[in-house]
Amino acid sequence: MPSLPSLKCSGCGACGQICPKSAISMIPNDEGFLYPEVDSSLCVECRVCEKTCPVLNVKNSTDFSERKAYAAICNDEKIRLESSSGGMFTVLAEKVIAVGGVVFGAEFDSDFSVRHGWTDSICGLERFRGSKYLQSRTESSFLECRKFLDDGRKVLYTGTPCQIAGLKAFLKKDYENLFAVDVICHGVQSPALWQKYIKFREKKSASRIVKTAFRRKNDGWKLYSLSFTFANGSEYRQTLTKDKYMQLFLKDNGLRESCYECSFRGNSHKSDITLADFWGVENLEKEFFDDKGTSLVIVQNEKGKRLVDSIKNSCCIKETDFSQAVKFNPAYFESKKRPKKRNIFFKNFERTEINELYIKFGKDSFFMKTKRFAARCLWHIRNIKNKKEAR
Repeated sequence: MPSLPSLKCSGCGACGQICPKSAISMIPNDEGFLYPEVDSSLCVECRVCEKTCPVLNVKNSTDFSERKAYAAICNDEKIRLESSSGGMFTVLAEKVIAVGGVVFGAEFDSDFSVRHGWTDSICGLERFRGSKYLQSRTESSFLECRKFLDDGRKVLYTGTPCQIAGLKAFLKKDYENLFAVDVICHGVQSPALWQKYIKFREKKSASRIVKTAFRRKNDGWKLYSLSFTFANGSEYRQTLTKDKYMQLFLKDNGLRESCYECSFRGNSHKSDITLADFWGVENLEKEFFDDKGTSLVIVQNEKGKRLVDSIKNSCCIKETDFSQAVKFNPAYFESKKRPKKRNIFFKNFERTEINELYIKFGKDSFFMKTKRFAARCLWHIRNIKNKKEAR
Protein backbone atom coordinates (compact mmCIF):
# COMPACT_ATOMS: atom_id res chain seq x y z
CA MET A 1 0.00 0.00 0.00
CA PRO A 2 1.30 3.50 -0.75
CA SER A 3 2.37 5.69 2.16
CA LEU A 4 0.42 8.94 1.77
CA PRO A 5 0.92 11.91 4.14
CA SER A 6 -1.45 12.17 7.08
CA LEU A 7 -1.50 15.41 9.07
CA LYS A 8 0.72 17.15 6.51
CA CYS A 9 -1.78 16.37 3.74
CA SER A 10 -3.28 19.57 2.34
CA GLY A 11 -6.29 17.82 0.77
CA CYS A 12 -5.45 19.01 -2.75
CA GLY A 13 -6.76 15.75 -4.26
CA ALA A 14 -3.91 15.25 -6.75
CA CYS A 15 -3.35 11.66 -5.58
CA GLY A 16 -6.96 10.65 -6.23
CA GLN A 17 -7.08 12.28 -9.66
CA ILE A 18 -3.74 10.80 -10.81
CA CYS A 19 -4.49 7.21 -9.69
CA PRO A 20 -4.78 5.02 -12.83
CA LYS A 21 -7.13 2.59 -11.05
CA SER A 22 -9.33 5.20 -9.28
CA ALA A 23 -8.38 3.49 -6.05
CA ILE A 24 -8.14 6.70 -3.97
CA SER A 25 -11.12 8.62 -2.64
CA MET A 26 -11.09 11.86 -0.68
CA ILE A 27 -13.03 11.15 2.52
CA PRO A 28 -13.86 13.66 5.30
CA ASN A 29 -12.38 12.96 8.72
CA ASP A 30 -14.04 13.75 12.06
CA GLU A 31 -13.12 17.44 11.63
CA GLY A 32 -14.70 17.62 8.17
CA PHE A 33 -11.45 17.84 6.19
CA LEU A 34 -10.85 15.59 3.18
CA TYR A 35 -8.04 13.01 3.33
CA PRO A 36 -7.11 10.28 0.82
CA GLU A 37 -8.38 6.78 1.48
CA VAL A 38 -7.03 3.86 -0.57
CA ASP A 39 -9.21 0.95 -1.66
CA SER A 40 -6.81 -2.00 -1.29
CA SER A 41 -8.92 -4.14 -3.63
CA LEU A 42 -8.20 -1.72 -6.50
CA CYS A 43 -4.69 -0.54 -5.63
CA VAL A 44 -1.88 -2.11 -7.72
CA GLU A 45 0.88 -0.39 -5.70
CA CYS A 46 2.23 1.58 -8.66
CA ARG A 47 2.94 4.43 -6.18
CA VAL A 48 2.09 7.10 -8.75
CA CYS A 49 0.20 8.83 -5.94
CA GLU A 50 3.35 9.04 -3.79
CA LYS A 51 5.39 10.37 -6.70
CA THR A 52 2.72 12.99 -7.43
CA CYS A 53 1.94 14.23 -3.91
CA PRO A 54 3.23 17.84 -3.68
CA VAL A 55 3.74 17.54 0.09
CA LEU A 56 5.92 14.42 -0.21
CA ASN A 57 7.88 16.04 -3.04
CA VAL A 58 8.27 19.68 -1.98
CA LYS A 59 10.63 21.59 -4.26
CA ASN A 60 11.64 25.20 -3.66
CA SER A 61 13.20 25.70 -7.08
CA THR A 62 10.86 28.42 -8.36
CA ASP A 63 12.70 31.36 -9.90
CA PHE A 64 11.38 34.59 -8.40
CA SER A 65 13.83 36.94 -10.12
CA GLU A 66 10.88 38.52 -11.98
CA ARG A 67 8.67 38.92 -8.90
CA LYS A 68 6.83 42.26 -8.77
CA ALA A 69 3.95 43.68 -6.74
CA TYR A 70 1.10 45.97 -7.82
CA ALA A 71 -1.80 47.86 -6.28
CA ALA A 72 -4.80 47.37 -8.56
CA ILE A 73 -8.49 48.26 -8.86
CA CYS A 74 -10.96 47.05 -11.50
CA ASN A 75 -12.39 49.86 -13.62
CA ASP A 76 -15.88 48.36 -13.33
CA GLU A 77 -17.20 49.68 -10.00
CA LYS A 78 -20.00 47.09 -9.81
CA ILE A 79 -17.57 44.18 -10.14
CA ARG A 80 -15.24 45.77 -7.62
CA LEU A 81 -17.99 46.09 -5.01
CA GLU A 82 -19.09 42.48 -5.61
CA SER A 83 -15.49 41.26 -5.17
CA SER A 84 -13.55 40.65 -1.98
CA SER A 85 -10.90 43.26 -2.72
CA GLY A 86 -10.27 45.17 -5.96
CA GLY A 87 -11.91 42.82 -8.49
CA MET A 88 -8.71 41.66 -10.18
CA PHE A 89 -9.71 38.01 -10.41
CA THR A 90 -12.54 39.03 -12.75
CA VAL A 91 -10.26 41.27 -14.84
CA LEU A 92 -7.75 38.43 -15.37
CA ALA A 93 -10.49 35.86 -15.99
CA GLU A 94 -12.29 37.99 -18.58
CA LYS A 95 -9.03 38.39 -20.49
CA VAL A 96 -8.59 34.60 -20.71
CA ILE A 97 -12.22 33.99 -21.68
CA ALA A 98 -11.99 36.69 -24.38
CA VAL A 99 -9.51 34.51 -26.29
CA GLY A 100 -11.60 31.35 -25.99
CA GLY A 101 -10.13 30.23 -22.67
CA VAL A 102 -11.51 28.49 -19.59
CA VAL A 103 -11.51 29.64 -15.95
CA PHE A 104 -11.54 27.39 -12.88
CA GLY A 105 -12.53 28.65 -9.45
CA ALA A 106 -14.24 27.85 -6.16
CA GLU A 107 -18.04 27.97 -6.12
CA PHE A 108 -20.90 27.15 -3.74
CA ASP A 109 -22.97 24.11 -4.60
CA SER A 110 -26.60 23.41 -3.63
CA ASP A 111 -25.89 22.85 0.09
CA PHE A 112 -23.42 25.78 0.25
CA SER A 113 -20.39 23.55 0.52
CA VAL A 114 -17.57 24.64 -1.80
CA ARG A 115 -16.21 22.84 -4.85
CA HIS A 116 -14.07 23.72 -7.86
CA GLY A 117 -15.86 24.26 -11.15
CA TRP A 118 -15.14 25.87 -14.52
CA THR A 119 -16.69 28.29 -16.97
CA ASP A 120 -15.89 29.68 -20.40
CA SER A 121 -18.45 32.50 -20.25
CA ILE A 122 -18.24 35.96 -18.69
CA CYS A 123 -21.54 35.53 -16.85
CA GLY A 124 -20.26 32.30 -15.30
CA LEU A 125 -17.52 34.18 -13.43
CA GLU A 126 -20.01 35.43 -10.85
CA ARG A 127 -20.02 31.95 -9.25
CA PHE A 128 -16.30 32.20 -8.46
CA ARG A 129 -16.22 35.83 -7.35
CA GLY A 130 -15.67 36.55 -3.66
CA SER A 131 -13.89 34.75 -0.82
CA LYS A 132 -15.01 31.42 0.62
CA TYR A 133 -13.55 30.95 4.10
CA LEU A 134 -13.41 27.17 4.07
CA GLN A 135 -11.75 24.42 2.04
CA SER A 136 -13.08 23.62 -1.43
CA ARG A 137 -13.16 20.20 -3.08
CA THR A 138 -11.04 20.03 -6.23
CA GLU A 139 -12.90 16.86 -7.32
CA SER A 140 -12.06 16.14 -10.99
CA SER A 141 -10.95 19.70 -11.84
CA PHE A 142 -7.27 18.75 -12.40
CA LEU A 143 -8.34 16.14 -14.97
CA GLU A 144 -10.68 18.62 -16.66
CA CYS A 145 -7.97 21.29 -16.66
CA ARG A 146 -5.47 18.94 -18.35
CA LYS A 147 -7.98 18.08 -21.06
CA PHE A 148 -8.55 21.76 -21.89
CA LEU A 149 -4.79 22.38 -21.92
CA ASP A 150 -4.13 19.42 -24.20
CA ASP A 151 -6.85 20.72 -26.52
CA GLY A 152 -4.84 23.93 -26.83
CA ARG A 153 -7.19 26.22 -24.88
CA LYS A 154 -5.86 28.81 -22.44
CA VAL A 155 -6.76 28.04 -18.83
CA LEU A 156 -6.82 30.27 -15.75
CA TYR A 157 -6.89 28.02 -12.66
CA THR A 158 -7.41 29.75 -9.31
CA GLY A 159 -7.08 28.20 -5.87
CA THR A 160 -5.17 28.16 -2.61
CA PRO A 161 -1.36 27.75 -2.80
CA CYS A 162 -1.61 24.05 -1.92
CA GLN A 163 -4.22 23.47 -4.63
CA ILE A 164 -2.01 25.14 -7.23
CA ALA A 165 0.91 23.00 -6.05
CA GLY A 166 -1.33 19.94 -6.40
CA LEU A 167 -2.35 20.93 -9.92
CA LYS A 168 1.25 21.49 -11.03
CA ALA A 169 2.31 18.14 -9.51
CA PHE A 170 -0.59 16.39 -11.25
CA LEU A 171 0.20 17.88 -14.67
CA LYS A 172 3.88 16.88 -14.41
CA LYS A 173 4.92 19.39 -17.09
CA ASP A 174 4.72 23.10 -17.80
CA TYR A 175 1.96 24.31 -20.08
CA GLU A 176 2.46 27.68 -21.74
CA ASN A 177 -1.32 28.03 -22.01
CA LEU A 178 -1.88 27.59 -18.24
CA PHE A 179 -2.10 30.60 -15.94
CA ALA A 180 -2.01 29.48 -12.31
CA VAL A 181 -3.33 32.01 -9.78
CA ASP A 182 -3.32 31.52 -6.03
CA VAL A 183 -4.24 33.71 -3.06
CA ILE A 184 -2.48 34.82 0.10
CA CYS A 185 -4.15 32.22 2.29
CA HIS A 186 -4.96 32.62 5.99
CA GLY A 187 -5.61 28.89 6.18
CA VAL A 188 -8.72 26.83 5.38
CA GLN A 189 -11.56 26.40 7.86
CA SER A 190 -13.35 23.12 8.52
CA PRO A 191 -16.24 22.49 6.09
CA ALA A 192 -17.99 20.70 8.96
CA LEU A 193 -17.90 23.87 11.07
CA TRP A 194 -19.38 25.83 8.16
CA GLN A 195 -22.24 23.33 7.76
CA LYS A 196 -22.84 23.52 11.49
CA TYR A 197 -23.05 27.29 11.24
CA ILE A 198 -25.46 27.11 8.28
CA LYS A 199 -27.84 24.92 10.32
CA PHE A 200 -27.51 27.36 13.24
CA ARG A 201 -28.46 30.33 11.05
CA GLU A 202 -31.33 28.47 9.35
CA LYS A 203 -32.74 27.51 12.75
CA LYS A 204 -32.49 31.11 13.99
CA SER A 205 -34.24 32.39 10.86
CA ALA A 206 -36.71 29.48 10.62
CA SER A 207 -35.96 29.36 6.91
CA ARG A 208 -33.47 27.82 4.51
CA ILE A 209 -30.56 29.81 3.10
CA VAL A 210 -30.78 30.74 -0.59
CA LYS A 211 -27.69 32.95 -0.87
CA THR A 212 -24.56 33.78 1.11
CA ALA A 213 -21.59 36.12 0.78
CA PHE A 214 -18.50 36.31 3.00
CA ARG A 215 -17.31 39.76 2.02
CA ARG A 216 -20.19 42.25 1.84
CA LYS A 217 -18.85 45.83 1.85
CA ASN A 218 -21.89 47.64 3.26
CA ASP A 219 -19.76 48.81 6.18
CA GLY A 220 -16.62 49.16 4.09
CA TRP A 221 -13.86 46.90 2.78
CA LYS A 222 -11.94 46.72 6.04
CA LEU A 223 -15.04 46.01 8.14
CA TYR A 224 -16.57 43.48 5.76
CA SER A 225 -19.63 41.39 6.60
CA LEU A 226 -20.83 37.80 6.31
CA SER A 227 -24.41 37.69 5.02
CA PHE A 228 -27.19 35.16 4.44
CA THR A 229 -30.39 35.63 2.46
CA PHE A 230 -33.24 33.29 3.43
CA ALA A 231 -36.17 31.84 1.50
CA ASN A 232 -38.65 33.72 3.72
CA GLY A 233 -37.17 37.04 2.54
CA SER A 234 -35.22 37.80 5.70
CA GLU A 235 -31.50 38.55 5.79
CA TYR A 236 -28.70 38.15 8.30
CA ARG A 237 -25.65 40.36 7.96
CA GLN A 238 -22.92 40.99 10.54
CA THR A 239 -19.41 42.39 10.42
CA LEU A 240 -16.36 40.18 10.85
CA THR A 241 -15.81 41.53 14.39
CA LYS A 242 -19.25 40.35 15.55
CA ASP A 243 -20.17 37.34 13.42
CA LYS A 244 -19.61 34.09 15.31
CA TYR A 245 -18.30 32.10 12.34
CA MET A 246 -15.81 34.76 11.28
CA GLN A 247 -14.54 35.15 14.84
CA LEU A 248 -14.04 31.38 15.11
CA PHE A 249 -12.20 31.45 11.79
CA LEU A 250 -9.90 34.29 12.84
CA LYS A 251 -8.99 32.52 16.10
CA ASP A 252 -7.50 29.68 13.98
CA ASN A 253 -8.71 26.71 16.07
CA GLY A 254 -10.70 25.28 13.17
CA LEU A 255 -7.98 25.34 10.50
CA ARG A 256 -6.69 22.23 8.76
CA GLU A 257 -3.63 20.72 10.49
CA SER A 258 -1.40 21.27 7.45
CA CYS A 259 -2.20 25.00 7.48
CA TYR A 260 -0.09 25.51 10.62
CA GLU A 261 2.99 24.36 8.69
CA CYS A 262 2.04 25.18 5.11
CA SER A 263 4.56 23.90 2.55
CA PHE A 264 3.60 26.44 -0.11
CA ARG A 265 4.14 29.94 1.22
CA GLY A 266 6.83 32.49 0.34
CA ASN A 267 9.36 31.12 -2.12
CA SER A 268 7.40 27.87 -2.36
CA HIS A 269 4.46 29.41 -4.24
CA LYS A 270 3.89 27.50 -7.49
CA SER A 271 1.61 30.09 -9.10
CA ASP A 272 2.26 32.61 -11.85
CA ILE A 273 0.27 35.28 -10.01
CA THR A 274 -0.80 35.69 -6.39
CA LEU A 275 -3.85 37.79 -5.49
CA ALA A 276 -4.76 39.26 -2.12
CA ASP A 277 -6.39 42.12 -0.28
CA PHE A 278 -3.87 44.95 -0.24
CA TRP A 279 -4.00 45.54 3.49
CA GLY A 280 -1.88 48.57 4.33
CA VAL A 281 -2.38 50.17 0.92
CA GLU A 282 -3.23 53.47 2.62
CA ASN A 283 0.33 53.55 3.95
CA LEU A 284 2.02 52.80 0.61
CA GLU A 285 -0.28 53.97 -2.19
CA LYS A 286 -2.75 56.43 -0.65
CA GLU A 287 -4.52 57.19 -3.92
CA PHE A 288 -5.65 53.54 -4.13
CA PHE A 289 -7.48 53.59 -0.81
CA ASP A 290 -11.16 54.53 -0.54
CA ASP A 291 -12.35 51.59 1.62
CA LYS A 292 -14.06 49.93 -1.36
CA GLY A 293 -11.33 47.31 -1.88
CA THR A 294 -7.87 47.21 -3.41
CA SER A 295 -6.10 44.16 -4.78
CA LEU A 296 -2.49 43.25 -4.18
CA VAL A 297 -1.22 41.54 -7.34
CA ILE A 298 2.09 39.69 -6.99
CA VAL A 299 3.63 38.58 -10.28
CA GLN A 300 5.84 35.55 -9.70
CA ASN A 301 7.35 35.08 -13.17
CA GLU A 302 7.50 36.33 -16.75
CA LYS A 303 4.35 34.47 -17.80
CA GLY A 304 2.39 36.13 -14.99
CA LYS A 305 3.82 39.52 -15.96
CA ARG A 306 2.66 39.10 -19.56
CA LEU A 307 -0.89 38.42 -18.42
CA VAL A 308 -0.91 41.38 -16.03
CA ASP A 309 0.53 43.66 -18.73
CA SER A 310 -2.32 42.64 -21.03
CA ILE A 311 -5.12 43.82 -18.70
CA LYS A 312 -3.90 47.34 -17.90
CA ASN A 313 -6.70 48.97 -19.92
CA SER A 314 -9.30 47.26 -17.69
CA CYS A 315 -7.96 48.43 -14.36
CA CYS A 316 -6.10 51.10 -12.46
CA ILE A 317 -2.75 49.53 -11.59
CA LYS A 318 0.54 50.74 -10.15
CA GLU A 319 3.73 48.91 -9.26
CA THR A 320 4.54 49.06 -5.56
CA ASP A 321 7.37 47.93 -3.29
CA PHE A 322 7.07 44.15 -2.87
CA SER A 323 8.95 43.94 0.44
CA GLN A 324 6.81 46.70 1.96
CA ALA A 325 3.53 45.32 0.62
CA VAL A 326 4.03 41.86 2.14
CA LYS A 327 4.81 43.38 5.55
CA PHE A 328 1.10 44.14 5.79
CA ASN A 329 0.29 40.69 4.39
CA PRO A 330 2.50 38.35 6.48
CA ALA A 331 0.51 35.26 5.46
CA TYR A 332 2.39 35.36 2.14
CA PHE A 333 5.39 33.98 4.04
CA GLU A 334 4.12 32.79 7.42
CA SER A 335 1.71 30.09 8.57
CA LYS A 336 -0.63 30.67 11.48
CA LYS A 337 0.59 29.35 14.81
CA ARG A 338 -1.26 26.24 15.98
CA PRO A 339 -3.49 27.28 18.92
CA LYS A 340 -3.06 25.40 22.19
CA LYS A 341 -6.83 24.90 22.34
CA ARG A 342 -7.19 23.28 18.91
CA ASN A 343 -7.47 19.71 20.20
CA ILE A 344 -10.05 20.79 22.77
CA PHE A 345 -11.96 22.69 20.07
CA PHE A 346 -12.51 19.54 17.99
CA LYS A 347 -12.81 17.08 20.89
CA ASN A 348 -16.55 17.62 21.43
CA PHE A 349 -17.08 19.50 18.19
CA GLU A 350 -20.10 17.55 16.91
CA ARG A 351 -22.04 17.79 20.19
CA THR A 352 -21.23 21.44 20.93
CA GLU A 353 -23.55 24.21 19.81
CA ILE A 354 -22.23 27.22 17.85
CA ASN A 355 -22.97 29.63 20.72
CA GLU A 356 -20.91 27.54 23.12
CA LEU A 357 -18.04 27.17 20.63
CA TYR A 358 -18.07 30.94 20.14
CA ILE A 359 -18.03 31.71 23.89
CA LYS A 360 -15.20 29.26 24.55
CA PHE A 361 -13.08 29.77 21.44
CA GLY A 362 -14.21 32.82 19.47
CA LYS A 363 -15.11 35.59 21.87
CA ASP A 364 -12.49 38.28 22.36
CA SER A 365 -11.05 39.02 25.78
CA PHE A 366 -11.48 42.54 27.19
CA PHE A 367 -7.83 43.22 26.31
CA MET A 368 -8.35 42.22 22.66
CA LYS A 369 -11.55 44.28 22.40
CA THR A 370 -9.70 47.32 23.75
CA LYS A 371 -6.78 46.74 21.39
CA ARG A 372 -9.09 46.38 18.38
CA PHE A 373 -11.06 49.50 19.35
CA ALA A 374 -7.82 51.51 19.62
CA ALA A 375 -6.69 50.21 16.21
CA ARG A 376 -10.02 51.24 14.62
CA CYS A 377 -9.77 54.72 16.15
CA LEU A 378 -6.22 55.10 14.82
CA TRP A 379 -7.34 53.91 11.38
CA HIS A 380 -10.18 56.47 11.29
CA ILE A 381 -7.80 59.27 12.27
CA ARG A 382 -5.37 58.25 9.50
CA ASN A 383 -8.23 57.96 7.00
CA ILE A 384 -9.47 61.48 7.77
CA LYS A 385 -5.91 62.81 7.47
CA ASN A 386 -5.40 61.06 4.11
CA LYS A 387 -8.66 62.48 2.73
CA LYS A 388 -7.66 66.00 3.78
CA GLU A 389 -4.26 65.63 2.12
CA ALA A 390 -5.91 64.39 -1.07
CA ARG A 391 -8.08 67.55 -1.42
